Amino acid sequence: MAQKKYKSGTFCIDIACPRHKELESLEGDAYTEKKKSHCKDCYAWMLFTWLDSHNYRIIQALPQVSAKDLAAMIKGIDPIRVEDLTIDEILAL
Repeated sequence: MAQKKYKSGTFCIDIACPRHKELESLEGDAYTEKKKSHCKDCYAWMLFTWLDSHNYRIIQALPQVSAKDLAAMIKGIDPIRVEDLTIDEILAL
């Protein structure tokens, strides 16, 4: 699967934020600078800037894995080999 590059304003466009109209004509650093003051009380923007300031990245999530399969993977065991065991039994190995 090809990785999609983040485009400025994606979240704002997705939720139809009424404040985004003023920012649509801007790009790059101009967009970011205006957004810092214009959207400073937006919780989504606060989260995004907090993640950035702490060097976290937003990545694509993997499909849901069952607790049993996850327990097997944590122990380094092929989930198919332990499909008849309970989670506690897998973790006790």
